[in-house]
Amino acid sequence: MARYAIIFLGAVTATIAATPVESLAFSTGTGDRRALLKGTASATISILGSNFSPQSVSAADTVSTPVTQTLTVPRSKAVVVLGAGGKTGQECVAALLGASRPCIATTRSGDFSFDGNSAGLTTASADVTSLDSLSAVIGQGDIGAVIFAASASTKGGDAMAVDRDGVINAARACIANDVSRLIIVSSGTVTRPDSAVYKLLNFVGKGIMEAKIVGEDGVREMYSDPELVKKGVGYTVIRPGGLTTNASLGAAALELNQGDGKSGRLSRADVAEICINCLDSSDSFDATFECYEASTAKPVESVGLSNIMKSTDATTYKSGRERLGENWDELFRGLVRDPGHEA
Repeated sequence: MARYAIIFLGAVTATIAATPVESLAFSTGTGDRRALLKGTASATISILGSNFSPQSVSAADTVSTPVTQTLTVPRSKAVVVLGAGGKTGQECVAALLGASRPCIATTRSGDFSFDGNSAGLTTASADVTSLDSLSAVIGQGDIGAVIFAASASTKGGDAMAVDRDGVINAARACIANDVSRLIIVSSGTVTRPDSAVYKLLNFVGKGIMEAKIVGEDGVREMYSDPELVKKGVGYTVIRPGGLTTNASLGAAALELNQGDGKSGRLSRADVAEICINCLDSSDSFDATFECYEASTAKPVESVGLSNIMKSTDATTYKSGRERLGENWDELFRGLVRDPGHEA
């Protein structure tokens, strides 16, 4: 199976790599990535009425001001999971209930089943492509956080409607209702259109990586108002590596990074644990970071093949932004805020 996967990745990568970035489906007539994002964001502004410009967080512009304020989410407040019907969303629901946090699991239909102790669980209908739909759920009061685990997939959904507009809709609803934290599950290599992983995912996902980065940028700009920090209203962008269905390994097995220079793979269960434990961490407030199992860490240039081969020989390359810890507090400690969000 791995042999055929390698052949597939090689064929797709070769096909896409042979085409200049400016000639791909998302071409705007320029090879400059920031010009591309700015043009796409401008279209988003006209659709959603949001006033923002892109601020993509990459290795070149990660700031070094440490997070020092205590900005966490009270455990008594409910956490809304958007996209609870998906694999990562289901893991988030399970992790919240396992941590005894009240959870509102949302799907477009409102139907949701949970195989386990459902104490503290309620369900609701929410369509991330509709601001009114999100506001009806998020604005009902006593909501402490929202986890955006929705994403377009090959089974259906439009990437720009879900991963771009949906994320921005969620941010608008959270800000309007003073929700303490918006957690966004994005993707590693999202700022690296030069990488094979980005090209493959963007091709298969019909522009999904473009959609994700414009959504991220919009959120960072919308939350840049210092008054939001004073109110304890913020966000966290999580960029997982390749996702598996394995059991959670916990904080000690993971590595966090900032700058989108390294990636790897990890279980959806560990992504969910990161989402939930961010709620107890002020270090993750207004921060964007990558996550993966430390044993699978690779530079983004070589991580695609490494993940296919299920390699566990970690790279010796160091970005200087790695975060390791025996527990969640240690793992998050030292994360830096995004540009424009410095304390």
